[in-house]
Amino acid sequence: MKNVNMLTALTDNIVIDNTKCVACGECVERCILDNLRLKLPPCAGACPLGLNARGYVNLIARGEDVKALELVYKTLPFPGILGRVCSRPCEEDCHRNATGKSAVSIRDLKRYLADTVGKDHPYKPVPGADTGKKAAVVGAGPAGLMAAHDLRLKGHEVVLYDAEEEAGGMLRWGIPAFRLPVEIVRAEINAVLSMGITFEGGRRLGKDLRLAKLRDEFDAVILAAGCEVSKELNFAAGRDTIRYGLEFLRDLRAGVPGPVGKRVVVIGGGNVAVDAAQSALRLGAEEVTMVSLEAEDNLPAFPWAIEDARQEGVKLLPSWGPVRWMDDGQAPRLEFQRCDGVYDGEGRFNPCLNACETMSLEADTVIIAAGQAVDAGLFDGLALRPDGGPVYDELTLQNSVGKIFFAGDCVTGPSSVVGAMASGRRAAESADRFMAGEHLRYGRLYDGPVLRDYEIDVSGGVSTPRAEAPRRRFSGAGDFREIEGALTPETARQEARRCYSCGGPFGMHRTCWFCLPCEVECPEEALRVEIPYLLR
Repeated sequence: MKNVNMLTALTDNIVIDNTKCVACGECVERCILDNLRLKLPPCAGACPLGLNARGYVNLIARGEDVKALELVYKTLPFPGILGRVCSRPCEEDCHRNATGKSAVSIRDLKRYLADTVGKDHPYKPVPGADTGKKAAVVGAGPAGLMAAHDLRLKGHEVVLYDAEEEAGGMLRWGIPAFRLPVEIVRAEINAVLSMGITFEGGRRLGKDLRLAKLRDEFDAVILAAGCEVSKELNFAAGRDTIRYGLEFLRDLRAGVPGPVGKRVVVIGGGNVAVDAAQSALRLGAEEVTMVSLEAEDNLPAFPWAIEDARQEGVKLLPSWGPVRWMDDGQAPRLEFQRCDGVYDGEGRFNPCLNACETMSLEADTVIIAAGQAVDAGLFDGLALRPDGGPVYDELTLQNSVGKIFFAGDCVTGPSSVVGAMASGRRAAESADRFMAGEHLRYGRLYDGPVLRDYEIDVSGGVSTPRAEAPRRRFSGAGDFREIEGALTPETARQEARRCYSCGGPFGMHRTCWFCLPCEVECPEEALRVEIPYLLR
């Protein structure tokens, strides 16, 4: 018999069946001798929530859709929402991009699960054992909802406040129905509220709610207010033809959008501007022009959203800045100057407009979507930064007033939905530790028992073209039906098979003593511990 090198055997005895493994990391967590490590898939590493995209994609490829959705639910209570409006950081880091091939349609696969499997297998979260502690979350947008969900899972009593009568924040009031239908938002929010979270709408901080009173009544307070104050432009004051992006979208969602006229000019290059432009078309505008300071290749809006708008007829004019409204006996119009640069040499926002190159646009309505900010009045009595934002610890999101924490756009400024949710989760972890009397910083910077830098095997994954969600053509005024559809089971299966199945667990430190918890606890029966002959 061939001699066995024991040291080598103690490393190579961990055998992984990659056709079964979903890179969940359960085996790594169970290893009591610190032998196992997880080669973290790039998609999971890029997700702000750490969602195991490789895992659910692999399960879809195997036809195990129910199990795939259950894996999503372990991390994410909002698959239908993020399956539609996530900014797709996972796809940006998908290793297929590095091999010259398009990324796996990870977001569309998540929506596929939510729409096709979720109807029969809805999310049913179970709160933890009662801790006797009580937390307040102010702001029922994506950050506040995630924070409330996580705190309730820990067993804390949670009261969720919002200025609007219905929960959802930007999900409910800021993203148009053609991108995110209200029934999807309501269904997933109601599933979270059904955990026993108390929702109190119509309660605005600084008016109906006082921060000092919340501090007295609750063991922890998370402020998750969004950026709801639109930035104004100098020429805009007092003109009834001018509207602001967020207010315009909110009125639209509330069913009272008001007329827009035939010609609409939207100022801004972000997602709010794109949503406003497409909404104006649906309200009957015949000509919609979106004008931005940024050059076309630097627009902050999602590229796919810009392409949608173009396909529907929105005209895009990049690198122009508005300077004045002109009422000189002719048709009312807005004058623009060429923008030669948005930021100065030190990276500060300081547009450089060229007065030698101008243009003007006639407009019945001008929608200003040039950015949003947090209402500094919400933080009455708290220390503020020079920019008006609250002072907080970058790691724990805790204010100097110990029991107050921040989450969402009031921390980061306008951000993505998934980024806001991740911020809410981080604030909830800090608030939970605070109420439990635990150290808020301990272990927070540890990446976990994972490797991010490793050689990826690209021999797997079929070579079919990327599958895109079916898209429906805009049919004209009044058409607020959803733009995108869901993948079919056959298409989803084929798309999932494009995944390289990056990463997975492996034996690293040659410390295995064949105790077998990793093998016994593997939920997919994908791991086997080979015991060398000489140890039998």
